[in-house]
Amino acid sequence: MKKVIVAFVLMFVAINVIACSAAPTPTPQPKPTLSAVKSSGKIVAEGKVIPSPNAALGFQSSGLVTLVPVSVGSQIKKGDVLAQLDSKQLELSLAQADANLLSAQIKLNQLKKGPTAEDLAAAQQSLKSAQTTYDKLIKPDPNDVAALKASVDKADAAVKQAQAAYDQTGGDTNPYAGMLPQRVQLQNAYIDLQTAQTALNSKLNPSDAQIQQALAAISTAKNQLAKLTPNVDDLAAAEANVKAAQAARDLAAEQSSRTKLVAPFDGTIASVDVRPGEQAVVGTPVIRLADVSNMQVETTDLTELNVVNVKEGDPATLTFDAIPEMELTGKVANIKGFGDNKQGDIVYTLVIKLDKQDPRLRWNMTAKVSINKNQ
Repeated sequence: MKKVIVAFVLMFVAINVIACSAAPTPTPQPKPTLSAVKSSGKIVAEGKVIPSPNAALGFQSSGLVTLVPVSVGSQIKKGDVLAQLDSKQLELSLAQADANLLSAQIKLNQLKKGPTAEDLAAAQQSLKSAQTTYDKLIKPDPNDVAALKASVDKADAAVKQAQAAYDQTGGDTNPYAGMLPQRVQLQNAYIDLQTAQTALNSKLNPSDAQIQQALAAISTAKNQLAKLTPNVDDLAAAEANVKAAQAARDLAAEQSSRTKLVAPFDGTIASVDVRPGEQAVVGTPVIRLADVSNMQVETTDLTELNVVNVKEGDPATLTFDAIPEMELTGKVANIKGFGDNKQGDIVYTLVIKLDKQDPRLRWNMTAKVSINKNQ
């Protein structure tokens, strides 16, 4: 029994020794925070030098690059062409749209101007002539009918006279009748009679085809006259055609302009990532442009705890790691309203406008920004 008790005591002591010798639990370390601080009336933050304005530029349409007239360091004016895509087909479309617009505008101007006196008189005369032709078909002139009847009577008399002369030769019983001049005269007389009779019948009983042709001539003449004297609807239609042609032309011009990458402001080419012969994809940046004569500083680590103590117009002092002997002054020009999550903190960007530019400043140089709240 004593042996059991001793063993139990020894085991208890061993457990306590092990527990006492175990390593202590480490104390949690605070998460690192960003460096922006507020002390002695100053708010201090890090920043970087940024040219203003600057832009990463890309084409508004895809296509084959045919021209890149710039290189890194080129001095650019607003509106300069930085690169261009193949635009032959779009230029043809634009030329066609220009021609259509010009044609529509000419027609509208002609309608507004109205016809000349000569054109109007000619159109009116054409309508009058067509109407007269139709009226004569429906109700022939008695003098014309009388003249045609006289022609029929004269032709009939000629037939009778030729028949009598032919009969005197023996007529058809004469074995040489086919060679007799009297037979030829009789045949010609019959032809003249048939012609005269046909003309009279046509005058007295015009065919449906003749009537329809006369009516069509009247309709055509009326339409021609109406075109010379436009109404409100004609003018509205012509104006609508001009607007449609203008819209088509504007669209063609817009599509053509998208083949050119144009500088939106004066500046210096910072990078070129495209060459002639390459395919450009819409929206992909290919050239970066910046106005390096106008540098500003943007903070990178100003937390939400400090930004609430800054306002636009606050004075700032700036120093630069790359140029330790230089100190510049400026003012808070803008406080960006959207915060970014950086290392677990919400940070806001201050834009510092420099009171004086220095040619030694370079894009993305590190800066220390001190905002003096005592001034």
